[in-house]
Amino acid sequence: MIREWATDLSKPSRFNNDVPRCPYALQALNDGEVKTVVTEELWTDVVEECSRFCNRGYKVSMFFDYGYDKSYQSLEDGCMALNNFFTLTDIDIWLLSFLRETEAVVFVQRWSELENAAAKLEKLGYYKNYEPDEYERHILARKNRSI
Repeated sequence: MIREWATDLSKPSRFNNDVPRCPYALQALNDGEVKTVVTEELWTDVVEECSRFCNRGYKVSMFFDYGYDKSYQSLEDGCMALNNFFTLTDIDIWLLSFLRETEAVVFVQRWSELENAAAKLEKLGYYKNYEPDEYERHILARKNRSI
C-alpha cells in the first residue's frame, strides 16, 4: 500500500505546477529511508519515536492509525502542538499529518531536511496555487518555525 501511495505521489500534479505532489517519497522508500509503524497508540508511539528519531538513520517515520476516530483538525492540532515544542526547544523535527476516513498518518521528519526540500520545490513553482492563508499556515509557519 505504501509503495502504491509513493508511486502515486511521484506523478506530476497540475496543482503543483506539474511537479509531483511528493517527488521524494518513492526514492526514499526505495532507498530504505522510510520507517513505517502501524499503531493503536498514535501519540504515544509518535512521541517515543521523536525522542530518538535523529539517531535512527531514517528520513521519514510514518505512523498509521487505522482506527482514528477524531477529525483532521484534531490530528493536525496534535502535530502542531508537538511542532511548537520542537521549535521552542530547537529540536530538528517536524510532524505532518494526513487523514483519509479513519486512516490517520503522522510523518516524523527532520525539519532542516524538510525545509531544504521545500526550498527546491518553491523554485519550481510548487506552491504557486496555494491559497495565501494555507501557504502562510503550512509553509511560512514551518519555514519560520513559528506556530
